Amino acid sequence: MLSLAGLPVIARGESVTLQLRWLHQFQFAGYYMAQEKGFYSDAGLEVSLLEGGPQAQRPIDDVLSGQVDFAVTGSGVVIERMAGQPVVALAAIMQTSPIVWITRADAGIRSPRDLLGRRVMVLPPPESAELLTVFLREGLPLDALELVPTSYQLDDLIEGRVDAFDGYISNEPYALEQQGVDYFLIDPRDYGINFYNDVLVTSEALTERNPGLVQRFTDASLRGWEYALSHQEETIALIQQQYAPEKSLEHLRYEADIIHQLVMPELIQVGHMNPHRWQFIADSYRELGMTEGDGTLEGFLFEPLQRVDYRIAVLVALASLCLLVVGGFFLVRFKQLSSALQDSNKRLEVLATTDMLTAVSNRHGFFTQARQALSQARRSGEPVSLLMLDIDLFKNINDQYGHAAGDSALRAFGEQLTELGREHDVVGRLGGEEFAMLLVDCDGQRARQVAERLLQKVGSLSIEVPDRDHRFGFTTSVGLVEVDDSLEVEGALEAAQSLADRALYQAKHLGRNRVEIAATGIGMP
Repeated sequence: MLSLAGLPVIARGESVTLQLRWLHQFQFAGYYMAQEKGFYSDAGLEVSLLEGGPQAQRPIDDVLSGQVDFAVTGSGVVIERMAGQPVVALAAIMQTSPIVWITRADAGIRSPRDLLGRRVMVLPPPESAELLTVFLREGLPLDALELVPTSYQLDDLIEGRVDAFDGYISNEPYALEQQGVDYFLIDPRDYGINFYNDVLVTSEALTERNPGLVQRFTDASLRGWEYALSHQEETIALIQQQYAPEKSLEHLRYEADIIHQLVMPELIQVGHMNPHRWQFIADSYRELGMTEGDGTLEGFLFEPLQRVDYRIAVLVALASLCLLVVGGFFLVRFKQLSSALQDSNKRLEVLATTDMLTAVSNRHGFFTQARQALSQARRSGEPVSLLMLDIDLFKNINDQYGHAAGDSALRAFGEQLTELGREHDVVGRLGGEEFAMLLVDCDGQRARQVAERLLQKVGSLSIEVPDRDHRFGFTTSVGLVEVDDSLEVEGALEAAQSLADRALYQAKHLGRNRVEIAATGIGMP
């Protein structure tokens, strides 16, 4: 976070406005706490927080028209910049996006391909950009979808008027669970789309006219976010009392836990923006035809004020007397910074392919690694088997013990898979309670032994219920298939997944807590 020290003294109470992108909720907790704890007033600002909602126009339009000074928007703002709009990004609050497609579990829609020809709700651009990018990344034409402007009404999904609803993983799933509606999430992260979200922006005009104000507002806002995430219960109570009294404490806690995971304050400085990652996001939108703009990102990221420190002149004078020593110091420091940047980029690459909750690969990471492992196995002449796995009656765990207990079960299950797998095996969480495991140099008979051993290990687990003197166990069902080595890699993997999915469904149908083998005749007894 940038220090406020060294900035010119100004009159207190300079008025600015911040347009939120939706109704009051924990999604904007940092701004509430910056107001409540006096961080804005300490920075000489009087901030008006403007609630968004279904009837509000796009926050980016409010900024560009000068109606507001600052706004919160999505990663699609980079599309506006490439089209020549003078918008500037100040901070990316969420390091990974909460936006997902939500479908009814009984509709059987579990992938983007399943949505072809279906009614799909979307927000107006650029808010919908990253969701639509999933289809383009998967090679699916957008004109094969029946895109419906969002009504913001979850009942449209519940009552079957649409097949997919664009929602936040931190919000709508809770509402569906409260109504007893089973659902499935199609998460862009599982398909390699891992973009920033809830980006704090302003206009280029304001950064040029009053960069000090922009910097003070940004610093105070990030300070508010750091406080909110480290004092969640206090923040939740304030939001319910002053901003969102219609939301229960339980709902706000659910949202807070998810938002915390998306902001990742333990891993990355709150608000951090990597120019290379922004360029990747911009290139992704451009390559996938989401924008025809050819503008560069120069000036898109706000440059903090450079503060004058006259002690530097003294240091420079002294440095002239020992140039070699100082030069050596800066060379070492440069190497340290370069190494830190490389480490940061590696962490971001890992985040793009890793499921945050369980620490195994996400859907995109799993299939990327699985294709590589299968190709290598083909060259070595090794058999490969695929397991599709699902935690039995997972919804009952969430309903009976709460989402924190459900998360504990998912983590424990992921740990069991990781421990059971060997170095060259591939483990991934494909979504919800569904996992997959690719076993290399393992034919169908040996894979069945691995699966049976997994059933025993999972059956012996005892999960502690948070804040209760109680523990529970759970079981898993497994569908197994040996991958057909007569097909090319992509087709073999797709066919194996389909067969293993059917076997998994059969295992559920026959009573759960069992292994079912797909009838292919390959390597099976």
